[in-house]
Amino acid sequence: MEHKGQDDLDEIYNEAVILLSREDGADTKMAAELLMKAADDGHSASKRVLGLLYLDGNGVDRDPKKAYDLLSDAVVSMDPVAMYFLGRMYEGGIGVEQNDKEALFMFAFAAGMGIPAAGEDADRLMARIAERRERRLRSRPILNLEISEEEVEAVCCREMFDAVMSGEIEVSATFNGRELIMEIEDGVKEICKECPFCGKTAMRVSKNKIY
Repeated sequence: MEHKGQDDLDEIYNEAVILLSREDGADTKMAAELLMKAADDGHSASKRVLGLLYLDGNGVDRDPKKAYDLLSDAVVSMDPVAMYFLGRMYEGGIGVEQNDKEALFMFAFAAGMGIPAAGEDADRLMARIAERRERRLRSRPILNLEISEEEVEAVCCREMFDAVMSGEIEVSATFNGRELIMEIEDGVKEICKECPFCGKTAMRVSKNKIY
């Protein structure tokens, strides 16, 4: 099977985009067929647009899983629009398992590459994650200082709770897994092996531990 060159693929893509821009929408199916040809030959922009057509059921049967696969392929080529829509799919659990952290990752990258709406969505999602985390922590008894691969699961005293929620003490990934990190002086940070307030030792637990 002969593969088309980049110029040929760009031409096919541009022809499809022109068809999609027509107000009557009569040529959407033809545009989708053109995009499929270019996408099969690895054209990233065609994969992104075709993925969005599958996401909406526009010119093709709606298929969120195909949409996810195509947008994921486009993301490998650092397509910011594909990143943004993949973030929305992760957030909504559309065609993929719901995952706010993956959504936030996609929104943040897309925002850094110039997609304004992605920055707004990243801020909104960060606020929601923080609110949910605080609500979850507040619902648990103060026990030991426990850290999972996800976050602090239980805090050992009220002072530690306030420090974690304010960001004074953070949970960060290290070579040894998640650790509590605090700033001891300007720009200098260290790992907390124990609570600086009550002295309890930090312990790593399963992220699925039930209290």
